[in-house]
Amino acid sequence: MSEIYEQPITHPAAWVRADLDISGVWTHRLDADDVAELDTALRGVNRMGLDLAHIGRDRFPLPRLAERLSAWADEIERGRGFVLVQGFPAQAYTPQDVEKIFWGLGCYLGQPVTQNPRGELMGHVMDYGRKFGGLDVRGYETNAHLPFHTDGCDLVGLMCLRKAKAGGLSSIVSALAVHNEIQAHHPEFLPVLYRGFHYIKREAAMTDDPVTASRVPVFGQTDGIVSCRYIRAQIEAACARTGTSLSALEQEALDCVDQLAADPRLHVDMDLQPGDMQLCNNYTILHSRTDFEDWDEPDRRRHMLRLWLSSRNRRRLAPDFPQHNGYGFGQIAEVAFGG
Repeated sequence: MSEIYEQPITHPAAWVRADLDISGVWTHRLDADDVAELDTALRGVNRMGLDLAHIGRDRFPLPRLAERLSAWADEIERGRGFVLVQGFPAQAYTPQDVEKIFWGLGCYLGQPVTQNPRGELMGHVMDYGRKFGGLDVRGYETNAHLPFHTDGCDLVGLMCLRKAKAGGLSSIVSALAVHNEIQAHHPEFLPVLYRGFHYIKREAAMTDDPVTASRVPVFGQTDGIVSCRYIRAQIEAACARTGTSLSALEQEALDCVDQLAADPRLHVDMDLQPGDMQLCNNYTILHSRTDFEDWDEPDRRRHMLRLWLSSRNRRRLAPDFPQHNGYGFGQIAEVAFGG
């Protein structure tokens, strides 16, 4: 277990909602020239007949946007921890071309990593008719409310292709602000959260090796850098699968995290429109989604694209807090993270 950080976190990523209301600088808008540059890059990769895995910065040149993308990456990695990008006319393009544009932008922010054992690099967040809470069900496959959680990467990107008929708001909260609240008002929970919990491995849930061998900390710190990793549903599924129970103190600690994340003083809700892109630091931001009602017509149903990226400048993490690389590298292969 890493040493518990017992001081208030004053980093810009430890924001509360009022800070965002005051600053108003977390939303960025693409203008007509930006869209034209993206369109030119798209036409280039289409002429070459490239699929996503063969599109990189060199084949998706963005000479005008590159400097701004670098600034957004700095904000995500070392600043506030997230940006919202608006102004891309997604409905003017085919879904396949929107994927290529989102992928091309993502390559300026980091390296795409796989999102499941099948090796998928572009996630499609839709209701597949699965039931949230099943041991082998990932939340993005349902239309259910998803409690605040993290994903299995450094940076998670979400782009709206189509909205739901009703609901489906995307919410984010600073995990560092949650840590500050716990440190100030419930410090007795910090040892429990820093020790961590066993997690279900979603794709191995029904095998003889269904849970992580080691505990996964909720919070860890090194040299004053605090990071978060949390999916309560996978903690509880691990208990159900192994026939174990959380202690009363563990239950209270997790309840405290959930209640703080849902506190309107701390989190912000986003009603993403087609073309909007939400980009978050997965170690400082917890994200959530409200439940939603979908359209009857298949081609109108809610559809979000998702990227998992390894950042350009990787975050320093505690030894018991191994780096996330999606499903692609052995040191984290046992941890089936993902909303």
